[in-house]
Amino acid sequence: MNLEITPLKNEALGALVHGWEPDSSLAEDDRKIVLDALHKFVVLVFRGNPQPSDEALIAFAQQFGDLVKGSEWFQDQDAKPEILRVNNIYDVDGIPQGTGGAEKLGWHADYSYVPRVGKESFLNAVELPAKPPRTSFCNQYRALETLPDETVEKLRKLRAFHSITQYISGEPSAMDDKPEKSGSAVTREARAGFLAKRERNRQLGVEKPDIPQAEHPLIMKHPDTGREILYISPQIIKAIIGLPKEASDALIKELTDHSLREENIYHHDWQVGDMVMFDTLGSLHARESWDPAQRRVMRQLSTML
Repeated sequence: MNLEITPLKNEALGALVHGWEPDSSLAEDDRKIVLDALHKFVVLVFRGNPQPSDEALIAFAQQFGDLVKGSEWFQDQDAKPEILRVNNIYDVDGIPQGTGGAEKLGWHADYSYVPRVGKESFLNAVELPAKPPRTSFCNQYRALETLPDETVEKLRKLRAFHSITQYISGEPSAMDDKPEKSGSAVTREARAGFLAKRERNRQLGVEKPDIPQAEHPLIMKHPDTGREILYISPQIIKAIIGLPKEASDALIKELTDHSLREENIYHHDWQVGDMVMFDTLGSLHARESWDPAQRRVMRQLSTML
């Protein structure tokens, strides 16, 4: 392939990639080019290429690691569980065909609630509304680098509990008593859809694995580069282990506010066919809402740490 990588006009993160051929296997030299660019720019926007098939998208993502079968946790019945169907489409019985809805999606890191967290993620635009909602990305390497040294040293000793159980299952988390709120990492629409799909599967006698919960350090190190990351996932992190609730909530808010400064953020304006690959460990992302009467169809995949 003749891959061309152009930095975006944004100091925080991001580069544009042309020359990707989804139906061609990725040579090792090209894989290294992509990984080097990802480590440098955190977010890569593949644009101008043909729309990949499910098979091509999975084959490309698998070049970078084992894939999360995330759709199983969200009660989807899909022949390709590596792909999470993020859309607002319903079948004739009113059951969501994917997960998502049209509500605002708050800042988070994909699969931070899993013991083997997301490492790289891939998000592909198949169909967009007339005014596509932007997806924004925040650089968590820069967030850590701009913290005071004494704060960083304090954070090195701390771990956090991550969970979406209370949003999805309707059951409260043992470590969280916050009410559901707009802009969470799992929206009200997504939760209602999950419950509908779970009931459908119960009636069909189909069993799906439970959504996991996990603890992770507040400072993580990228296994490929050794770079350190402020790992907070604001809408999924529920408590700092060992801190009183008031102190835990205050620290989470302080770190979130510090991360989400505009100079750390890139706002992506989607085009149909875009495939955005991003460093899941080293970034946060969030999504705007849109008119629910209009369809938005996306495909999401993630590798595991």
